[in-house]
Amino acid sequence: METLTSASSNTTSEKKKKPYVRLAGLLSHAFASLAVFVWRFGGDWRGLRPVLTRTIAHLSIIAVAVGVFFLSTTQWPAFAAQSLPSVDEIFAQQGTPEPEAVPERAVLSRSSQLVYVNNAAPLVRRAEPHTIIPERPRLSVITYTVQAGDTVESIAQRFGLEPTTIAWSNAAVEDAPDLLRISQVLVILPIDGIYHTVAEDDTFESIAEEYEVEVVDIVSCEYNGFDPANPLLVPGTSIIVPGGEKEYIPRTITSYGGPVPEGAAGSGLFDWPVLGYISQGYWYAHRAIDIAAPTGTAVRAADGGYVSFAGWTDIGYGYLVVIDHNNGFSTYYAHLSNFYVSAGQVVERGQVFAAVGSTGWSTGPHTHFEIRYAGVPQNPRAYLP
Repeated sequence: METLTSASSNTTSEKKKKPYVRLAGLLSHAFASLAVFVWRFGGDWRGLRPVLTRTIAHLSIIAVAVGVFFLSTTQWPAFAAQSLPSVDEIFAQQGTPEPEAVPERAVLSRSSQLVYVNNAAPLVRRAEPHTIIPERPRLSVITYTVQAGDTVESIAQRFGLEPTTIAWSNAAVEDAPDLLRISQVLVILPIDGIYHTVAEDDTFESIAEEYEVEVVDIVSCEYNGFDPANPLLVPGTSIIVPGGEKEYIPRTITSYGGPVPEGAAGSGLFDWPVLGYISQGYWYAHRAIDIAAPTGTAVRAADGGYVSFAGWTDIGYGYLVVIDHNNGFSTYYAHLSNFYVSAGQVVERGQVFAAVGSTGWSTGPHTHFEIRYAGVPQNPRAYLP
């Protein structure tokens, strides 16, 4: 019985040996075998070569296994973080009462890369190389130089303003909102409103009445820099009138004054004058649509009538043709590169009478198209199919 007990004890002891002890024994046997092979084939190196090759291969496999074993048993920082104390234990050690309003607890590992929520599996922080810069309000009035292809609408959208603010801050644009010029310098306000130049007889009350706002709106505007206790207007300086508005005044030209030609009458139904796309729509200070198309594209009469104007203008339209439809309606076609009609001539619906261009104040080839009734501009989109 004692012998059996001793044997059983030895067997158990062998089983409890550490893994690296067993690996050391394997390595000892391997090197012993290598020594025997060297002694046996010492006189014939050619016979020894295949044996050495196999032996080196076996030893390489054993070396890899040993390396994997030691790497797997090494306690690295990322895994060592799992042994960090929980929040409950930290509060208990410090004697600090645990906060009641925190539903989830998180512990940051020593590597500063793993976060453990409620002592659960780690949440790995995702790399975020891109930085999002938040939009910040402008603190003062700035300027912008008009580029090719710009419109009042596109510029206003770029700066987060209404198109009317761009028009009412720049006299040249206000006179012809769609007639921008490349390299033209525009004033850009930090907020929507009107940029007013103070005159000699101006008062806060007169300015507020002119633009339909309250005096307090002007005085309290931080961009004007007024002293609330003693606000003063300085003639020649410009101030911002927040939320102010202006009355729209359509541009007029000298039209044909002769007799109405026979057969010159429109149907009241309109077609698209140009095949292209709308580069600027209808808005408060732009009572028209701009139809962009390559220079030379055919321009057709939207409806039948007669030509009341055909020629050059000095108010930004460039080459302009106006067709009177003899029913209260008239249509305007501006920025033409060429035209093939004259004042007093009858035109049919769909007749080609001009070509798309970029004359006058324009930043690219398009046709500025207006529909007016009794001289009042209408939204062309309400009449076009």
